[in-house]
Amino acid sequence: MAGSFDERVGDLCGRWVAAVDRHARGLLFAIALVTAALGVYATLRLGVNADLYALVRPDVPFLVRKLDFEKSFRALDTSILVLVDGESASEAGRAADALAASLQERPEHFERVSVVGGGDFFRRNALLFLETDELEKLADRLAAIQPFLAELTQDQSLVGISKLVSQALEAKRSGHDVGIDLAAALDRLRAAVDAAGNGRASPDPWGDALIGGSLSDEAKHRVLTIQARTDFGSLVYAQPAVDAIRAAARELGLDSEHGVRIRITGDQVLSLEEQLVIEKQARVAALVSLVLFGAAIWFGVRSWRTVFALVATLVAALVWTNAFAAAAIGSLNQVSAAFNVLIVGLGGEFGIHVCMRFAELSGRERNRTQALEETGRTIGSSLVSSAGTTSIGFLVFAPTDFLGVAQLGIISGAGVLLSLVASLTVLPAILSILAPEQSAAARPPPPWLARLRHLPLRFAFPIRIGSALVFLGSLALLPQVYFDYNSLRLRDPNTESVQAFEDLVSRTGTTPWTVDVITPDIASAEAMATELRTIEGVERTRTLSDFVPSDQDTKRSILADLALLLPPARAGASEPDPDEERVALETLSRELAETETSVRDPALTSSAASLGAAIRGFLDGRGAKSPDTAFDALRKNVVGSLPEQLRELERSLAPDVIRAEDLPPEIADQMLAADGRARVQVIPSVDLGESATLARFVDAIRVHAPEATGPAVTLLEWGRVTSRAMQQALLLGVIAMTVFLLVLWRNLWDVALAVFPLLLAAVVSCAVLVLFGLSFNFANVIVLPMLLGMGIDNGVHLVHRHRTNPEEEDVLATSTARAVFFAALTTVLCFGSLAFVPHRGMAALGQFLTLGVAATFVSYVVVLPAVLEWDDRRAGRRERRSRLTV
Repeated sequence: MAGSFDERVGDLCGRWVAAVDRHARGLLFAIALVTAALGVYATLRLGVNADLYALVRPDVPFLVRKLDFEKSFRALDTSILVLVDGESASEAGRAADALAASLQERPEHFERVSVVGGGDFFRRNALLFLETDELEKLADRLAAIQPFLAELTQDQSLVGISKLVSQALEAKRSGHDVGIDLAAALDRLRAAVDAAGNGRASPDPWGDALIGGSLSDEAKHRVLTIQARTDFGSLVYAQPAVDAIRAAARELGLDSEHGVRIRITGDQVLSLEEQLVIEKQARVAALVSLVLFGAAIWFGVRSWRTVFALVATLVAALVWTNAFAAAAIGSLNQVSAAFNVLIVGLGGEFGIHVCMRFAELSGRERNRTQALEETGRTIGSSLVSSAGTTSIGFLVFAPTDFLGVAQLGIISGAGVLLSLVASLTVLPAILSILAPEQSAAARPPPPWLARLRHLPLRFAFPIRIGSALVFLGSLALLPQVYFDYNSLRLRDPNTESVQAFEDLVSRTGTTPWTVDVITPDIASAEAMATELRTIEGVERTRTLSDFVPSDQDTKRSILADLALLLPPARAGASEPDPDEERVALETLSRELAETETSVRDPALTSSAASLGAAIRGFLDGRGAKSPDTAFDALRKNVVGSLPEQLRELERSLAPDVIRAEDLPPEIADQMLAADGRARVQVIPSVDLGESATLARFVDAIRVHAPEATGPAVTLLEWGRVTSRAMQQALLLGVIAMTVFLLVLWRNLWDVALAVFPLLLAAVVSCAVLVLFGLSFNFANVIVLPMLLGMGIDNGVHLVHRHRTNPEEEDVLATSTARAVFFAALTTVLCFGSLAFVPHRGMAALGQFLTLGVAATFVSYVVVLPAVLEWDDRRAGRRERRSRLTV
């Protein structure tokens, strides 16, 4: 190995540490001042850019197409989705429209708010969008309840509704069909009366009594699309908009008490809740990691002064790295913000090697100055080598298209070098001043540990054969490794945004994972839509023409006939007469009590008895805090949405004649760009949550439309960019590290000895993923390049120690091996705590990193010594042959 260059580096480090020791106090004072200034600079200068698009280079083709699409179809630029679920279609629609109107009055938070399938246009023309047979069924149902509707159009008060229920009961007694589920209606009225008795609101008892009853269950779920005004200078940039939405929902009384559920999701909200969850769980994990880190270090060096020196050195390295990030990058993204965690692990590793070697030398009757100087001289070269290889392992991210990881690589690469400087400057200076107590690290290990340490040499041959077989078996499993593009699987499943988004994805026709194709004009869009509908996995396509109802003449004829059956609703309502209302309720209560003997329907008689008891309890004043308040609540609860439903029905019976040019801007702008280009939306019939299905679906569409974009394409391409970036980083990293070590050591065999255990650990780690049915994803895909940079340190230190100290037969008996052990232990403890947090992405990162570090450790402290044992015997045979030849 080594030779003069390696020795010169060691001597230089030794002289440097000796100089630090001589001027420790003054140097520490100067470093403290500079570090404080850099800390202030980093605090003032280092910003945040939470824009998701900033994670990828702007010239990546899929992002160029996506941004062009969003620029051409601004109406589709939505960052927040609000799911409005109601107990009925009418209730959901009214709640969605009310919330949209309220949010539109908050322009400081929202640039655009719209309801999918909502607004005046759809309210007026909703019935034209039903299929003809569905419209005929609606007409038949409304004709059956025409007598009741006629009564309601004249009186929608408590008195009118009491009479309506009485008429329905009489019809049942006569054996006639009333056209509605009367038992269910009575149950809802009973809930409304009970709530009013306590002065509370209740869900609308009439639900889908009119139009809504003919709509599908999907109509009970409405979606608001919102373009929020955001400031990407904060990682929680969506918080003001989310707070405004929740405030508006509270003001409108949109809650479970009123039969409505509001949930907020979308890219920005998913990122917001993920950030909040990560911050909360990471704080806990960081506290646990800090305690475990300190305990592990103390166990290794048995000196609190040394632990303090290590922590102070880490703090200095972190401050310097943050200042570098502020100067070189300026703002952090959601990926590069994680560099501090990496610096803790890597910077701590350099310090551990220094402290272990210093403790070992201190135990050999050397004074402090001699021990420090020899520490720098004997491990300085390996520290420089490992810092160089680790830094290269991160810097190879820089040329990749995944800009988030590229910035992380630049910052971490520089941070590794700064940590090296701190470990050779700050740490020796503190050790010089504190003069740590005699460490227990240099004491002989207990007998059981010594026996365990000798196992790799005792069973060297079986270990070599076994590791070769494991390597070959793991290689056979590598083709089964895949990348999971579904980022939802990484998020905390207990958050509202994730649950809402998964619900949205599972619904037919409302999945957000669609594909968009831009065509030159409307005619081209129709032709493309026809072509795309033939692809397997496509449920349907949507163009501008799909917003023009078909068979309008027939439908308008049905609606015209229906309009003749319904008299116009009476405008306004007379002032309620409490005495008249009480009499009407008493009459209804008696008729409900008589139902048990006059109707042979157990469900109806039970519901009638319950409603009658509720009315009598209300009239008796049980539970009411104020009779006036209770009657006000009763009017609102019982009358509910009936007046509004009647008005909507009346409006919908006279719809517009709709042509493409008559569509309102909020619809046309979604499908037609200002320059005449037309959009084709492709809705899948398959679940795109599986990576293979997503890839097949998107690739099949791209055969016909190579320039396709949309959420499904973006998700797939984002994953492919990430995966390619990691593969590129791995390949470049191995090549660059090998070249670096070759230049430094001038010995190909020694470089191979340092690198091959790392490759073994990487291949085995990937095989374990396959065996446990796991995959790479957006969270853990950076682990292998990280291990490449972190793990190579072990090989550099162990091979360097073995070659530069040939008199030491067992490298595992040295302080270097103990430092490797404790560095691996602290890394596992720092990141392993992440494996147990609820956030699936953090857990995936922690699990795979723990697995990788453990595999790397075993490769270097078990397999490498077994190979070195064979190498030593081989070298010995060569030396004996050489002597015999002479």
